Amino acid sequence: MSQNHCAVQGCKMSIFNKPTGVLFYPCPTSIEMKNKWLHALRNRCALLDWSRSRICSKHFEHKYFDSQKKLKDNAVPTLFPVTSKLQKNHENTPTKNKIDRIMSKLTQSELIADIKNNLKRVKEPANFDNLITEDLRCRPDASIEAQLWLLIKKQDHLNNRLLEHIVQNKKHIEVLQKNMDDSKSSKKDVDQSMETYKYIVKCLQEKLATLEEQIEILTAVESR
Repeated sequence: MSQNHCAVQGCKMSIFNKPTGVLFYPCPTSIEMKNKWLHALRNRCALLDWSRSRICSKHFEHKYFDSQKKLKDNAVPTLFPVTSKLQKNHENTPTKNKIDRIMSKLTQSELIADIKNNLKRVKEPANFDNLITEDLRCRPDASIEAQLWLLIKKQDHLNNRLLEHIVQNKKHIEVLQKNMDDSKSSKKDVDQSMETYKYIVKCLQEKLATLEEQIEILTAVESR
């Protein structure tokens, strides 16, 4: 996208047709704001050249401008036109039924707890182990209850695995965080040591200069 046109997909604004008051802004240079812009502009730009692309002021909320209509440093583009592609994707999105809407509001832990509570109320079919094959399938003569129970058991086992992974990931994150903190502490110690070494070197240089002066004086005295 040329720097003469707004990089947002579906926006027709350019320096040639922009109305009075519409301005074009380059992409930010700081890493923090760059990440925020990339997140906001995902799937919004057909081509984004970070050094050349421009975003017009139509895509920034009023709160991101100061009293002089200047764009603030923390401004992020959030206003976008509904393109035909996005509208088509929205139309093709299936409507959630009642059960899906209710479950989408629950957290993973709440869903797992609900499944476990239901498991306690449901009785395992008689001779259930004899109705299951070695490849975890129900035998042809198994009842519907046995088939449902097998699905419940599989789901419960999967949930337990997920919980184990979550616990492991939390531990890994804690270890990584500790290592990062230790690294920062080590860097601080190194910086302090460097300052100490610099001070020692400075003192030695001063002493060396003093010795050189004394040697010059002694040499001058001896020459007389």
